[in-house]
Amino acid sequence: MRKLTRIQSQRAYAHWSSFNIVYEWEDILAKELNIPIKSEGNFKFKFFRRFEKYGFAELYHFLVPRGDLKLRFVMQAKAEKRCILDKNTIPVIIDFWLEDQELAAFYEAYKYCPLVLVTSAEVVEFLKNHQCPLPIEHWPLSYPDIYKMDINKIKDKKYDFCIFGRPNPFFIRMLDEYCEKHPDFTYIHSLGTENNRAFVDHNGNVVMHDTGRQSYLDMISKTKISCYTTPGIDESKKITGRFNQVTPRLFEMLTNGCSVIGHYPDNADTRFYELNSLIPNVDNYDEFEQALNTLRTKPLDFSQIASYMATHYTSTRAKMLLVLLKKHSIEIQ
Repeated sequence: MRKLTRIQSQRAYAHWSSFNIVYEWEDILAKELNIPIKSEGNFKFKFFRRFEKYGFAELYHFLVPRGDLKLRFVMQAKAEKRCILDKNTIPVIIDFWLEDQELAAFYEAYKYCPLVLVTSAEVVEFLKNHQCPLPIEHWPLSYPDIYKMDINKIKDKKYDFCIFGRPNPFFIRMLDEYCEKHPDFTYIHSLGTENNRAFVDHNGNVVMHDTGRQSYLDMISKTKISCYTTPGIDESKKITGRFNQVTPRLFEMLTNGCSVIGHYPDNADTRFYELNSLIPNVDNYDEFEQALNTLRTKPLDFSQIASYMATHYTSTRAKMLLVLLKKHSIEIQ
C-alpha cells in the first residue's frame, strides 16, 4: 500500500481571501489524520511555473521519483499540465468549470495522480458519464469545525433580510418587488470593493462597514433571513458554466442561525446535501413571496440545523477520506 504522509499547502504565498477556508480545512485535516502540513515556498512555485511555461512539465513527471503521497487542494481545475500534479500527489479539486472540449487535456494533465478527489457530486457524475479514465472519487466540501454551531450563542436577530456576497440579480428583482408590496420590509446587501465594503439597505443607507471575515460573520449572526443560489444559475457570476455546486457560503448562514431561501436545480450535488429538506427552492416571485412571508413569522429550528450541520463539518470529511483512501490501497503514515 502507498502512504499518505502530509498535506501540501500553498499558505506561504497564496494569500487571497478565497484560500482562507482552504487553510482552515488543512489545519483540521492535519489534526484529525495526524499528519503534518508542509508549506512550499514561493521560489518553488515560480520555478514550477517557469518550467511549465517552456513545456518541461512532462520531463519533470518523468524525472520525479515515486515516493510517499501528499494531499493538495487545487482551487480550480485547468486543462494544462502542471508539475504539482505528479505521481505523488492526491489533488482535491474545488472548482471545476471546464467544457467538453477541454476534457481530453484535463485527463492528460491529471493522468499521473494516483487518486483525484472532486468536491462536486455533479462534476463526478458528469466526468463518469464522459468515460473519465482518471481514478476519481467524490469528496464533498465541508465547513470548518472551528465555526461549529452553538445554539446557546445564537444572537438576537436585528435585521430581517441580508444578501451576503455578490448580490444576485434574480433575488434583487424578487426583493424589490416584495418591498413595493410590503412597505414595512427592508433588505440589506453588500456594496463596494473587497477592501472597502459596506452593508447598505435598499434605500442606500449604510448599516455596517465590513472590515473582514469576523464582521461578515457577525452580520450573518444578526440576520434572520438570507438567500442562496448555486453558482451555475447565479446571474452575478459568468465563469461557472453549467455546474451548480453547493458552496460553504450556505453553511456560513445556517451555522449562524440564518434562515435561507434558495434558487437551485435538482442535481447530484443538491441531492447529496439534501437542500430540499431545509431550503425552500423558488423560481418565481409568487414562490418567493410565499417563502419569505412564512420565514418572517416562523422561527428557525436550530436543533434541526445543528443536526444537519453535524454531518458536514470538516472532521467528518476526514473520516470519509480514510474510507476513500483504503478503497484505493492508500494508508495514513
